[in-house]
Parts: sequence; structure tokens; C-alpha cells
Amino acid sequence: MEKVLFIHDGPRWKDSEGTQYGTVADIDMYKRYLYLGDKVEFVMRVFKTNDTSSLLNLNEQGLYVNEVKPFNRPSLLKNYFKSKKEIIGHVESADMIVVRLPSTVGSVAVAHAKKINKPYLVEVVVCPWDTLTNHGFLGKLYAPFSRNKLRKLVADAPFAIYVTKYFLQGRYPTKYESTNISNVILRNFPEKNHKDGYYENFSRDKKITFTTLGGVNLVHKGHQYVLEAMVTLVKEGYDVHYNIVGGGDNTRLLNMSKELGLADRVIFPGKIPHEDVFDILEKTDVYIQPSDAEGLPRALIEALSRGCAAIGSNAAGIPELLDDSAIFKTKDVKDLTDKIKNLLDRDTLMEHSKINYKLAREYSFENLETRRKAFFDKFLKSTTDGK
Repeated sequence: MEKVLFIHDGPRWKDSEGTQYGTVADIDMYKRYLYLGDKVEFVMRVFKTNDTSSLLNLNEQGLYVNEVKPFNRPSLLKNYFKSKKEIIGHVESADMIVVRLPSTVGSVAVAHAKKINKPYLVEVVVCPWDTLTNHGFLGKLYAPFSRNKLRKLVADAPFAIYVTKYFLQGRYPTKYESTNISNVILRNFPEKNHKDGYYENFSRDKKITFTTLGGVNLVHKGHQYVLEAMVTLVKEGYDVHYNIVGGGDNTRLLNMSKELGLADRVIFPGKIPHEDVFDILEKTDVYIQPSDAEGLPRALIEALSRGCAAIGSNAAGIPELLDDSAIFKTKDVKDLTDKIKNLLDRDTLMEHSKINYKLAREYSFENLETRRKAFFDKFLKSTTDGK
């Protein structure tokens, strides 16, 4: 029996009885890695929670998470040696490992796998420099170390999957085998553009709806720039409204919307089922991805698959998904405002909708799985060569 470990920081969660919880995406990953072996387990941080209402019982689905105590902050370094020993033990118990980077847990796993010649594959999903430099003094202090660490890990990885086509490869090149495959999961890709006909009735004089998907507590997601742009748009007579969809504490953005006089124009649906997300996208005029840091945003791809016209920042892999005319400079509210106004035209919206829907088809579940399995086959062959 071939045992495969998927290793990442996580986190996932457990209740008072020790039952482990995650999301539907975890089951998709579990099934994905079963292609590599007969048994798949996760290794990552697991936090206690009292609210499992929006989570999925992973243990009922046959998935088990090997818990590792966190050591990714100065106050948690006391856990390092114990956690390192546990990670090493897990790596040695497996036949092969898949590590999602950047990750403190994953970094230890890769180092040991390399040391004992254990087959491993890495997935590169985000640039830590972009993420950490948007997180205060300690983040800025740690950013160069994290960037250099990731460069070394990826450069030496025998097999690497990047979620971007160009961006992450440019910053973190590998010397060996690599490919680009997004982590987005788009099953039942729409046979036709859901926005066909929708934009034909668009008018600047009617209600205009923006949407962003992502954790509302994450400053680097950039929701604040859209709120600031809305102030100008409202002054100029646009009836704009904003769906900020996602889990997390919305206090910061809620207070900001009140301070800017936008409280009646901003909606926080919270963390909602995927079907409800798609319902919101059906009624969205412009999807906005205003992030300061990203890999290749899955939420944006989902919006494009519904034919949404979209605008995004020039962070990371976002420009790989959108026309140049729909890209604004990160943190530049005036540029974002101008890009929004330029897009708010019926014919322009219709054109962008068609372009976006066509591009999103490249990321359908079937297309990505075919490419992923071909790369997995190459990886599996390397584990048997010479045996």
C-alpha cells in the first residue's frame, strides 16, 4: 500500500471531542492525491473551534489530519523542536509527499525528504514577499527570509506545480520538472455564458453591483480600495453597491463603510454555500479582485466562468487572467476608479464577458485534471525508475 502525505500549514479545525473539520475542497484534494497512492493523509496545524456549522466533518469522509503544533510566530517557537520531530516522523512513514508552499510545516518536510531521498512534489501557490510585506513590521522583517527560503526549496524541488503561468515561475524558478496547474475546481462548467443577454440591458443610470469573494478579515485582499473608489463614484452619480462575500471578522470593513457613508450600499453575506455564491455572481455587473497579494485567485476564475466582466490589480497572477484594460495598479484608488468607469459601458461589458468566459474554460475541472494526471504520471515514473 502506497501512503501519500499532503503537507501544508492549513489550518484545519477540531471540536471538543477531537473530530476534525475542513471544507469540501479538502475532499477534492484527498481524492486528487489518491491518484498517487492507496492511502492519503494530511499533515498540518489543527485549531480548536466551537462553531462547526459551516465546516465539513473530514473524518466521516475517510480523511485524517495528522496534527502539528504551530511554530510560525516568535511566541510559538517553543513548539519548534517537538513539531519538527513529529513532521520528520510523518515524512519517514510515507512513500511520497506532496507539499504546498510556502509553509513552515512544509519547509521542514521538504528538507527531511530531500535528506533521506524520499520522493516529493511541491505546489507553489503564492509569493510570501507580497503577502508578508502587507502585514506590519514583523511581516516586513520576515519577508526577505521567507522569500529566500522559498526560492531555495523550489529551485531544488525535483517536481513543481505552479498555480500561475508565469508570475511565480519568474520569482521562484526550479531547476527541474515543472508545470502550471491552477487549484481552482470548476466542475460542471457552464455550457453557455450565463451573462449572454445580461449586459444588453445595462445602463449607467441603474443600480450597479460589484462583488469580491475572499476572507473579509484579510487586509491584503484589498476590499478597502473598492470602498474608497465607491465614494468617488457615488459623488459622480453612480448608484453602486458592493457584495463582500467571505468568512472572517467584518468589523474593519463594516466600520469603514459606515465612516465613508456607504453602509446602505455594502452587503456582507458571510461565508455561504457555493451555490449561493454563484447566485450572487449571476446578478453581479463587475467582479473586482483588488488584492495586494495573490497566487492565481480561484475566486476570480469562478467569476469569469460565469461570464462576469471583471477588474483586478496587477498583483501576482491576476494579469494572466484579464485584459490589460481591466488591470489597475495595486493600492491605486484613482486608477481603480478610472478602470471601473471605463468598463461601465454596455458594449465594453459584453465584450469583456465573452473574453472572460472563453479564458475561464481553460480552467475547467476536466482540463486541469488531465494535465495534473499527466504530471503525476511523470512523478510516479520517477519514483520507480532504478528500482
